[in-house]
Amino acid sequence: MTGILSNFAEQLTQYENYETDAAYQGAMTQKIFVLNFITSYLPIFLTAFIYVPFGSLIVPFLDIFSVTVRPFAETEKQMRAPKSGFHINPDRLRKQVIYFAVTAQIVNLATEVVVPYLKRQGFIKYKQMQSERAAKKGGAAPSPSENDHPDEAAFLARVRAESELDVYDVTNDLREMILQFGYLALFSVVWPLTPVSFLVNNWVELRADAIKICVEMQRPTPQRRDTIGPWLDSLSFLSWLGSITMAALVYLFSNDGIGPDGTPYAIKAGGLLLCIFLSEHTYLAIRYAVQVGISKIDTPGRQKERRERYMVRKEFFDRSLNETAKIPSIGDAHEKLTRSTLEEEARASSLHTSTPEDRFWLRQRNWRETATIGGQYIQSAAPEEPKKTK
Repeated sequence: MTGILSNFAEQLTQYENYETDAAYQGAMTQKIFVLNFITSYLPIFLTAFIYVPFGSLIVPFLDIFSVTVRPFAETEKQMRAPKSGFHINPDRLRKQVIYFAVTAQIVNLATEVVVPYLKRQGFIKYKQMQSERAAKKGGAAPSPSENDHPDEAAFLARVRAESELDVYDVTNDLREMILQFGYLALFSVVWPLTPVSFLVNNWVELRADAIKICVEMQRPTPQRRDTIGPWLDSLSFLSWLGSITMAALVYLFSNDGIGPDGTPYAIKAGGLLLCIFLSEHTYLAIRYAVQVGISKIDTPGRQKERRERYMVRKEFFDRSLNETAKIPSIGDAHEKLTRSTLEEEARASSLHTSTPEDRFWLRQRNWRETATIGGQYIQSAAPEEPKKTK
């Protein structure tokens, strides 16, 4: 189910058509976390908060027998379901947590390391058998290694073998670690050996993943990342939710060590809500204190980062000052700035950007020139006086 839903989530994310790869990875990570939350944690939530505490109240409403025979029954006696001997198993929650903490981790390790190795070896053997069968029939294509130089044959053979391996995806390992942290944060109070089981599993899986990356996968291309991205939000959410589920589980299953037997009469809603309220606010207070404390710790890495940022800014500032020094100052200009020069500059600029009428009236420098030019136009346009004859 996880594989099917993950493929469906990938198709949906591609249809959303994000602008950048970071946005695509963020949306894909959120979908994967929600899907894995449903498939991994929902069974334990149903057992812890519905089946064990309230089983005796819910089971009568799940009597499929009476619902089915009601249209065909003639008397109430015929609608009585046979006694099935159904009893709530309070220890079911612990067994589920043990399965997810131990058995599921072993199955996952085998699925990640052993199964791909066997599949690859079987694929190689199958290709060899096909080549031998084709060679016997005389229809085998020439091998690409026939034209290799003897000095390069070993290297090219290794490159061809590595090109057929699967591509390593770090998202799968991150998803696995986030799910493991969720089991630890949400349900470790049910079985106290859960942290020890995960510690042993991580010790083994660390070396198994190294073998998987070096042998079973193509050589991964390194990409720089400052953080693990959206997975940080998933960790924060699981931590907050763990403060609620831990308190609720401690309250529900603190009577005799195995919890209620399906009769929720001893469960007080006020006590449950008060326990959750105190646990959640204690978590928020501790988280705030840790954030403030860490923000005041000046690590060598942070000092180095600030020093490098300062040197980069100083270099840019010095470069900008050098460029500014090349610009001549106002006092070094050859022409002195006066009112007449400014008026002339404004007049010259208006000749290029104004209308023909404006250019006609603004061509003169002052009103005296305008009057002189106007008088010349008037004199040239005036008709000549006829000469008087004697």
